[in-house]
Amino acid sequence: MSETESVDHKTISGISANSGIAVGNIVCIDNKRRKVLPKSISETEIDFHLKNFKEGRTTLITELSGMLDYLDAQSGSIIETQKQIILDAEVEKRVESLIQDHLFSSDYAVYKTFCDFIERLKESGSELFQQRIVDLENLRDRFIDVICDDKKSFSIEKGTILVTKELSPTELVSLHANGLSGLVMEKGGITSHAALIAQSLEIPCIVSAKNATSKAFNVKGILDGREGILILDPEKEILDKYKIKLEKLKKTQRRLLKNINEPSLTKSGTEFFLSANIEFESELGQLAKYNAKSIGLLRTEGLLFSNKIGFEDQVRFYESVLSATEGSVTFRLFDVGGDKLNAKIPEEANPFLGWRGIRMLLDEKDLLETQLKALLICAGKNKGRVKILIPMVSVEEEIFELKKVIATLQKDLSGSGYKIDKEIALGAMIEVPSAALNAENLARHLDFMSIGTNDLTQYTMAVDRGNEKICSLYQQQHPSLWKLIKITAEASLKTNTEIAVCGELAGNVLGACGLVGLGIRNLSMIPNAIPRIKEELISHDDSELKELAESFLAASNTTQIKEIFEDWRVH
Repeated sequence: MSETESVDHKTISGISANSGIAVGNIVCIDNKRRKVLPKSISETEIDFHLKNFKEGRTTLITELSGMLDYLDAQSGSIIETQKQIILDAEVEKRVESLIQDHLFSSDYAVYKTFCDFIERLKESGSELFQQRIVDLENLRDRFIDVICDDKKSFSIEKGTILVTKELSPTELVSLHANGLSGLVMEKGGITSHAALIAQSLEIPCIVSAKNATSKAFNVKGILDGREGILILDPEKEILDKYKIKLEKLKKTQRRLLKNINEPSLTKSGTEFFLSANIEFESELGQLAKYNAKSIGLLRTEGLLFSNKIGFEDQVRFYESVLSATEGSVTFRLFDVGGDKLNAKIPEEANPFLGWRGIRMLLDEKDLLETQLKALLICAGKNKGRVKILIPMVSVEEEIFELKKVIATLQKDLSGSGYKIDKEIALGAMIEVPSAALNAENLARHLDFMSIGTNDLTQYTMAVDRGNEKICSLYQQQHPSLWKLIKITAEASLKTNTEIAVCGELAGNVLGACGLVGLGIRNLSMIPNAIPRIKEELISHDDSELKELAESFLAASNTTQIKEIFEDWRVH
């Protein structure tokens, strides 16, 4: 019996957001979301509340700016994004209107403005935007704290493991400076800003830990980031084992970085390719560190989130990305159900099954054509390196229609004297079961396919990962997913179409081994996952990996698959 099996009654489970091990005292904080009720003011108080808003904004900007020297580039860009939101002209306009025209207090004006934005994000259907809701809620509450001069800060001792409902990036940075060693959050996802900063600061972190604050208590604990568990009040035997694991982990990390420049070949000599998933421009510096030659997924929704969708802004961003790497860059078109943060998004009963991705883009022609035009111009300057990825494809007709738009734009650009890449690669995200099941037909109209296992899991398992009541059913390693991936891989082989996987499964050791076992050689993941995945893949020959994949396909549930993998690694 393993150490984790013996302490189930004292274990809190969640989703791994950053691996690593932390041993220390647990501090549990049940921080509830702030609720501000409408407060009316008189006309004579308008100037006071306008001034209060502007002074609070200045204070918050100063607070955020003070963190930039302390953070690396990736985390710094997150703080910069928060500054842009605070300073956004639309935010200022709405807050001032609520104070001047509707006679609301400054704290309620800020609260309502942010709540309105948050509601639109909830309706967007975008995975990335859903992850940003917690960030905006934290930013909103901190803004109100500053306006109300409400000091809610708390301190920790060095080595503390914090258990909380959620945490803002600014709070996390502050706590890290005080010696935070591990973080457990009930809310948030692996791409929430707090999780990204935890990765950047190398803090072991688990998220979506259901009811963690009601289960945890202030005792000594062990946080196992890789397994996604927090062990409460561990016995001495378990504590000693984890101390040994922690020492081994430090040695492993040194070895992984040392091996990063080794050839990417299985023991049979088969080449595989590990590329990076990128969201922030400042993450580009990590490409060289982890020897990532290409970007397998460049999320462009951040441009929408920061309201930088103008043609010039897009060209500058795309060119900076291309100049940071020598290989190809796969640009995913805007994957969101609404045209920008402050736009009117129609209400939908189920936005995840609604107007998003390519469905929205084909209706919003100005938004689509501006993005495509910027990408096509950059492709003309970097022939063979720009790849365009279509999100949320469910039927062939969507590909046909987009191809017509691209052909028209290329003709217009060529006529205006721009260089174009006539052979620019066009691919589709395989993230809807209909696309996977019809992959062979789709592939005949594409240059490549990229399996997005995050959404494919959501749509196959019929699970909203943000729903805490059913998040345990969000199982990326379920046999049904492996069967859909196999169908897609076979379609790729039959049609001689390039295939890649860019979802979280690719950055998971179990997932990567199974995917390569199915014949998929291109995997894209967060940069810091590359060393761990590479070491595992170069340690096995093709027959071992194929046998593993076949075992996954024969399994009947996720637990079996995990057991199969652990047994396979041992033997």
